[in-house]
Amino acid sequence: MSESPPVLVGIMGGSCSGKTTFARAVTEEIADLNPITLNQDAYFRDWSVYPEDERERLRTANHPDAVHWDALLDHIRLLADREQIVTPPDGTGAAARGRPKESVGPSDVIIVEGHLIYWNESLRDLMTLKLFLDVDTHERVVRRMLRDTGRNGDLEKVVEWYRRDVIPNYPTYTEPCRKYADMIVPYFDDNRLAVRLVATGIRDLLAG
Repeated sequence: MSESPPVLVGIMGGSCSGKTTFARAVTEEIADLNPITLNQDAYFRDWSVYPEDERERLRTANHPDAVHWDALLDHIRLLADREQIVTPPDGTGAAARGRPKESVGPSDVIIVEGHLIYWNESLRDLMTLKLFLDVDTHERVVRRMLRDTGRNGDLEKVVEWYRRDVIPNYPTYTEPCRKYADMIVPYFDDNRLAVRLVATGIRDLLAG
């Protein structure tokens, strides 16, 4: 493992733009470097701590309030200092649901993926390379409808949530953040060339 600071790669894009798939593909390309991937969704707040009569009104997954930023930033700073972290952190929905604790890191490469990560300036400032996945809005909506109805089978509830939480928040907190990206990656289909180029870039950054 290198003694230099690790390379921190951000992967952002709208809901169902393929962030997790792209991160997994890059990880496979640089598997010899043993990269770590942190998923922003694992740092969503534990809404159960709020009074029941307020919980549904406050609950969101597409506004920055959804993310436990202190926990996410603390973990990334520890990894940047080549320290080990334990996930999931307290105060998150993942911890409340009883997801087993796991020790992670350190590593030369840290990948952070999520649809709100560039909104946070402190997090942006820690990143070495920032990517934004570009996928047509209609395609993302279709993917999301198929994904979410596959989970709960209730199209009306899926559409209701999309109208309430995604439509008002995406153009305010996600789409404008593409301006912070170092590279816009078209990802309508499996873009293997982009994956290889990013993997090569990560190796160059480590060597540089």
